[in-house]
Order: sequence, then C-alpha cells, then structure tokens
Amino acid sequence: MALKRFRLLVEQLAEVDPSQMSCNEKLAFWINLYHALIMHACLAYGVPRNINKLFSLMQKASYTVGGLSVSAADIECTILKMNPATYRPQIAAAVALQKFNSSNEQKKYTVDHAEPLPYFALSCGLHSSPAVRIFSPQNVNELLKRSMKDYIQATVGISNKGKVLVPKLLHCFAKGVIEDSLLPDWICRFLTPQQASMVKDCLSSNKWKLLGARSFCVLPFDSRFRFLFLLDDDGNSLSSTS
Repeated sequence: MALKRFRLLVEQLAEVDPSQMSCNEKLAFWINLYHALIMHACLAYGVPRNINKLFSLMQKASYTVGGLSVSAADIECTILKMNPATYRPQIAAAVALQKFNSSNEQKKYTVDHAEPLPYFALSCGLHSSPAVRIFSPQNVNELLKRSMKDYIQATVGISNKGKVLVPKLLHCFAKGVIEDSLLPDWICRFLTPQQASMVKDCLSSNKWKLLGARSFCVLPFDSRFRFLFLLDDDGNSLSSTS
C-alpha cells in the first residue's frame, strides 16, 4: 500500500512546476526530492560499490518533474548549484561534465543563488554524509542552520595526539568562511558547552607544541554506505541504515 502511494506521488511530479515556486519552496522541494530519489535508486539498482559508481547512479536515476527528466546529479550540481567535488575529488571530472551538459530547460528550476548550507542537508548515502531530515518551506533556513550544527556536533572530535578532528565536508565549507588558524575556535560556536570546553582545553594544553603547526587534522570523506535519519525536529532521535 505504501509503495503504491509512493509511485502515485512520483507520477504526480510530472504536473509540478518548480519554476513557479519561491526560493524557500524550491530549497525544501529539491532537498526532499533528492533524498527520495537517492534512496529509490539504491533500492532499485543496489548499493554502489564506490564513489564514482554512486555518482554514475545519481546521473542514471531520475524522475519526471514538470515534464522534464531530473536526476539526483541534476538536483545537486545544476538546480542547487553545488559542487560535491570539493570534498569528493574523485568525481571532479564527472561533476564538470554534468554541469556542462545540463539543459537550459532544467536551469529554470534552479535556486536564485548558490546556498552553502545545503551541503549539510544533502545525504547521498555515504558514512560522512549529513543525516536525512524532512524540510518544509516555512522553516527551511532554520532547519539548514540546525543541520549544520547537528553535523558539526556529530562529527568533530579530538585525536589521541590532541588535535581537533575536522571532517572534510566541514573543512571545505569553512574555507569560504574562516581562516584555518581560527577554525577550531569557530567550530566551538556550534558545539555543545561540554564539547566546546573539551576542544578549548585541548587547544590550550597543546599551545606549546611546534609553533605554527596546525591545531587540527582533516578526516577523509568516508564512502561506506549509510543513511542516517533524524526522526524528530529536535535532532535527538536517530535511526541508521548501513
């Protein structure tokens, strides 16, 4: 019954015209549709074995939206104007080709301006991806900020050598926001008080080490398969599929 309803909803996408949506409506619509499409593709074609095969699947699987065929790669690279190759360099060539081949018809669906925060909202089903949550136009910007905060609190850590561990996705985002030397202090703004205290204590106790050395290390993007779901708006209840 649920599958039948899902198929009906997918069929109804052909009658939707995203070009008439507001900016917030577009953001919520495309983020939610992206997750539905990625999960549908994994169920239909199987879990990809590596990042390149995943992006190939993202280009292959598509829905018809407003009479146009739209893939998950189209949503991420063209419509939301994102560049996943910044933290997944293995797909740089494929992303560049994807952007080059995007149709003029699809471009009428794009958001007005490239938004950085959706990097913390889109999950392509990899271990280092953010958790999946449902977005609505009414509070999409608030939820995007919360998604970034949740991601930082869930992924930043401290190594045995006393360095702050920063996931590659966060580091790539932060390059356009803050200098590397100030990154740990900037991260503390989004941590819980207990987490922030631990990071600050770590930084303070290691100031004597190699003057000028970077106080953090960047964790590589983990490409193991996993979907992490947020089951409530508070971000406290999690469920995962891996």
